[in-house]
Amino acid sequence: NIKKVGRRRNNMQWFKVPSKIYFERDSIQYLQKMKNVSRVMIVTDQAMVKLGFLQRVIEQLELRPNKVIYEVFSDVEPDPDITTVNRGAEIMKSFEPDTIVALGGGSVMDAAKVMWMFYEQPQVDFRDLVQKFMDIRKRAFKFPELGERAKYVGIPTTSGTGSEVTPFAVISDKANNRKYPLADYSLTPTIAIVDPALVMTVPDFVTADTGMDVLTHAIEAYTSTLANDYTDGLALQAIKLVFENLVSSVKNADFVSREKMHNASTMAGMAFANAFLGMSHSMAHKIGGFFHTVHGRTNAILLPYVIRYNGTRPAKAATWPKYNYYRADEKFQDIARMLGLPSSTPEEAVDALAKAVYELGEAVGIEMNFKAQGVNHKEWLATIHEIAMLAYEDQCSPANPRLPMVADMEEILADAYFGYKERPGRIK
Repeated sequence: NIKKVGRRRNNMQWFKVPSKIYFERDSIQYLQKMKNVSRVMIVTDQAMVKLGFLQRVIEQLELRPNKVIYEVFSDVEPDPDITTVNRGAEIMKSFEPDTIVALGGGSVMDAAKVMWMFYEQPQVDFRDLVQKFMDIRKRAFKFPELGERAKYVGIPTTSGTGSEVTPFAVISDKANNRKYPLADYSLTPTIAIVDPALVMTVPDFVTADTGMDVLTHAIEAYTSTLANDYTDGLALQAIKLVFENLVSSVKNADFVSREKMHNASTMAGMAFANAFLGMSHSMAHKIGGFFHTVHGRTNAILLPYVIRYNGTRPAKAATWPKYNYYRADEKFQDIARMLGLPSSTPEEAVDALAKAVYELGEAVGIEMNFKAQGVNHKEWLATIHEIAMLAYEDQCSPANPRLPMVADMEEILADAYFGYKERPGRIK
């Protein structure tokens, strides 16, 4: 009687980021020296035009030793719609650039990535791009490689999304109230230019929202089931930089704090590009699709709840790819210890970290509940089941350290509407 059992074989891990990342003040001047640039498509939004940042990019291109022809697409809106992406891609196809410069926040960089895909691979169907997967490198639909016709240069003007270094793009289908997070390493930018001079004029409330998004990226990457030695160091340093610099960056807008936050954003981006995110982003994507809340603020409100949820060991064991027992609570303890918070036990650390995140959000002017964001309570209660169902299916959920159950997310969402200050992140 011979029995056969399957032998588990782990995939080789890899760490992929842009081949070049330029940083510090005035690093935008790299546009003067970049090789093989003659036709440039600049993707941006109207805010960058009004602030003069588009002109700064054009000036750098005009200082090149060779003549550069450029085309500008400046119609990207917040939470870019697939119709906007299609319009930009059509212009790109007719212009035929050898370089794509994405100048703006996450919305601009995400839209430009998918335009890049449609430009280089016009046969691709958007419906194929949004197909889900369990392993980013083993999937029903294989993303084609990019970079043959054009290189992609990401220049962030907010310190939040990390899109300049990630293989992700979030595109909306506003006609159907949906947000689709796309993920494939072919979407990784070729070059990132992280110039802190471009974030000095960002309004304080935007700096607060994007800064809390950075914190969520770093914490979720650190506790992800795919976290590893390479991503953990980046995630921890990003968390440290946020706690040390976000309040000053918001209230004083001094150069050092804003530079540190800009670096933290990119470092957190490199971490979650390779470790992925978790249930806070799963819920935030769907909430944004229904109620059009600010993404970073939505994550700020949810994060204390997610810390407590993931910091509580589940009753039933499951399989975690990178370790043989549940460790999220211990990793929260690592974070709390690094920040000097009470951390003698994992339980104490989880409680202290959830409170610290809540207090940081309040310190930068965020009202830590959805009621304050203008969401109608009846509409919220009528929608949270659908939000929880869609969040369960979201591409970020598989890397969450606990399998996020629909009923649990409904409970979190119901409580987060009021966000009780006396028990931050704790469900009644």
